Amino acid sequence: MDQKNVLQILNRALQIEYASAIQYLQHSFLVQGIERRVYSDFFRGHSEGSMKQAHQLGEHIVSLGGVPTVEPYLIKQSTDLKEMLQLDLELEQTALQVYQEGIKACADHATLKFFFEKQAYDEYEHFAEVEKLLEQKKMSLTEREIQMKKVKSA
Repeated sequence: MDQKNVLQILNRALQIEYASAIQYLQHSFLVQGIERRVYSDFFRGHSEGSMKQAHQLGEHIVSLGGVPTVEPYLIKQSTDLKEMLQLDLELEQTALQVYQEGIKACADHATLKFFFEKQAYDEYEHFAEVEKLLEQKKMSLTEREIQMKKVKSA
């Protein structure tokens, strides 16, 4: 394992998690309208999750003899809900790519490889969730394939 390369990957991931925490939190403040109650909590929850991931990354960096960065990745904001979700999707995709780099870089270090795999899985779940919110994945079922059971009244 190239420790210097792994530290660089960990610090890039840390930058992205910092940005995610701030961007999601900012979106929780800025979301307006009828969707506010639902999406404000959604954004705030993701912000808290990003901070937890940042904490883990910082601990791994120090354990490997590095110094955690204090610089976040690029933070983008919007007041339009759909654009907010699109910006968050882009950030999740970037994080997923960095964690996949980490998996490759730690192929011979089981513990760090597992850490990167778990982070990648978490990012994939977030990515897939935001894709669904943006309706980017359409169901492949037809009306005929969907059958609803009728509820019999007593």
